[in-house]
Amino acid sequence: MARPVSGKDVLEKTKETLAKARTVEELRQVQAVVLPLEYDFSIDQVAAVLGIS
Repeated sequence: MARPVSGKDVLEKTKETLAKARTVEELRQVQAVVLPLEYDFSIDQVAAVLGIS
């Protein structure tokens, strides 16, 4: 059973950071936070979307 997602308190701040990402790595890091919180993605789903194994 997967752990429940936590960190919704940082979601808005993270979304602001998304628009300011300057590199692909920064973008992936922010997306790795936003996707599980906003869309209830699992870690495996986030890895698949971001192209990371």
